[in-house]
Amino acid sequence: MSVPENKSGGSSLDKALSLLQEVCMTPVPLRFAELVEKTDLPKATAHRTLTSLADKGLVRFDEESQLYYPGYGLLELAHQAWASMDVRDIAADQMKALWQDTGETIHLAVLDRGEVIYIDKLESQKSLRLFSAVGKKGPAYCTGVGKAMLAFLDEDSLTQAIQDQSFIQHTETTLKNETELRAALSQIRSSRVSLDLEEHEDGIQCAASVILNHNHEPIAAMSITAPKFRVDDARFQHFQTLVKDACTKVSIRMGASASN
Repeated sequence: MSVPENKSGGSSLDKALSLLQEVCMTPVPLRFAELVEKTDLPKATAHRTLTSLADKGLVRFDEESQLYYPGYGLLELAHQAWASMDVRDIAADQMKALWQDTGETIHLAVLDRGEVIYIDKLESQKSLRLFSAVGKKGPAYCTGVGKAMLAFLDEDSLTQAIQDQSFIQHTETTLKNETELRAALSQIRSSRVSLDLEEHEDGIQCAASVILNHNHEPIAAMSITAPKFRVDDARFQHFQTLVKDACTKVSIRMGASASN
């Protein structure tokens, strides 16, 4: 069933969206007459539509200046939209691209009470047996995805997460204590790249990066994992670039600023 159009052309929804876009996208707040001119709507239609948008909290009219501003209700809508996004769906194409580009195992993980939970995984196209499995938990202090997320926690959350770490020595290169971990996290915050250099499993290394939301909070991390024997330094450096770029793209989709 088609949406009826009125005499000025376009549905009521089209007109509301047109006005909302003008209010939100203009660098300088506009008056009613300017909005009418920009949208080419009849005054009565524009007034009625703006009133409806204001009632919903989507635009805000300042009586003193006679200017229209974006409404605070837009923030609530944005928050609900971001909260309802499933990072697995949002990251799926980037995981697949990494898998196709590298032929190695790709992980997607979240952080839960100081532990890593793997929520998605694309298996290597080559022979490789790893600790990880979807739904399985792992330590955060000695995994690439874990450190990637720890690095972007606020201080209170990080302090609690560090207290939750066991600092068991899985290999000779496993970080031994809070001091070593905090030093590593400082570097990760600067580079946006987190490395696992055989810290959890001998012979296995990975390059990871964080996925942030609109509040600059870590909500997940992705990694490329491969055995050390088949990845030289140049290729491993390339992995770091690939995973950082992929996570940046997913972060932007989750509402993070491109400059974060």
